[in-house]
Amino acid sequence: MITGFNTDVKHKNRVFHIQTEDKGDANPCVESLVYVGGEILATKRTSYAEVVREGGDDHAVQDLMEQQHRTMIAAVQRGRFDGPNGSVQVPEGMALTPPTPFDKNEETAAPGAAPPGARPDRSLDQMVLDYLTSDAVPDEVELTLSPRPEFISGRSVQTKLKATSGAPPRPLVGAAVSVRILSTSARSSTVFQGKTASDGSCYVSFMVPTYPNGSAAAVIRVTSPDASSEIQYPIRKK
Repeated sequence: MITGFNTDVKHKNRVFHIQTEDKGDANPCVESLVYVGGEILATKRTSYAEVVREGGDDHAVQDLMEQQHRTMIAAVQRGRFDGPNGSVQVPEGMALTPPTPFDKNEETAAPGAAPPGARPDRSLDQMVLDYLTSDAVPDEVELTLSPRPEFISGRSVQTKLKATSGAPPRPLVGAAVSVRILSTSARSSTVFQGKTASDGSCYVSFMVPTYPNGSAAAVIRVTSPDASSEIQYPIRKK
């Protein structure tokens, strides 16, 4: 069993506590719990049984845990738990209460979603790309890439990133820029680090690792003391 993650996320007038853990070999899934006021609001879990069958090690499970944990944090920050009139709600695809003992073909469903057993647990490949299709909500930082790069396994990426913040938009100066590669077939790695200049720009250049198997995504993150944002791109095979 791998050590999990615990994070408090302040959003509007609430503090959401997110806990993500590995349930162990006897129950091969990653489970994230979202607490509000000491009570469990929602549960999300992902099976890694397929990863084990394909020979995946603890590094692959660790990457799965980290990505799911960050996805849950982003869901809070993007208001997916915001209900009407200041209330909280459970996003579609998450459960109201902790799941019952795990079954390899069962996933606890949210109210209004398909009943348990109506769909298989998401594979690690699906989980890596899950956040790429999440609801589009404006971030604190606006990021643009010019030219818009293609992320292809084994090829180089060269582009100019521009980060702005506020209204009217102002250049985000001195922000840390990083590019991290997440993959279902290898340990995650940071392939680029830099800082934005006085005009909010940063020239980004790196080689996309070769991934013959599984799925991969590039996560471009910009962070400053007052604001941050990230964008993700799926990596295509040659």
